[in-house]
Amino acid sequence: APQKRDIQLLKAYMRAIRSVNPNLQNLEETIEYNEILEWVNSLQPARVTRWGGMISTPDAVLQAVIKRSLVESGCPASIVNELIENAHERNWPQGLATLETRQMNRRYYENYVAKRIPGKQAVVVMACENQHMGEDMVLEPGLVMIFAHGVEEI
Repeated sequence: APQKRDIQLLKAYMRAIRSVNPNLQNLEETIEYNEILEWVNSLQPARVTRWGGMISTPDAVLQAVIKRSLVESGCPASIVNELIENAHERNWPQGLATLETRQMNRRYYENYVAKRIPGKQAVVVMACENQHMGEDMVLEPGLVMIFAHGVEEI
C-alpha cells in the first residue's frame, strides 16, 4: 500500500508540473507502461485448448465478473475499462472480427502469448507481449478472451 500511495503522489506531482514542462507527459507514459508490464509479468502464462469455446459477445454480467478479476489481479486502473471493452468482438481487430475470419485464422492462435485472468476461463492477450502477431490480430493495450472452457495455466 505505501508503494501505491507513493505512485499516486508522484503522479499528482507530475500533473502539477506538466503545465510548466510538457515533456513530463513522456515520463508519465513510461511509468504507466512499466505498471502495465509489472502486472502482465505477475500473471500466469496460459494455454487455450478449446478456441472454439470462445465467448465473442459476453453480456454485461460476464464482463463485470471478468472486470472484477482484472482489478483484483492488480490490473492498472488506467487500462481496466479498455480491456473490458476489448472483450467483445465488436471491438476486436480485423483478424478476429467475425466468426468466419476467426475460423480462417485459428491456426495462428497458438502463437499468442496469453496470460490467465486468475480464477477465470479467460485470458488477456496484451499488445506489449504480442508484437510478433500481425496488426490484424492484436489491439492496444490488449484483448480479453473469455471461454466456456479450455483455459489452462502452463
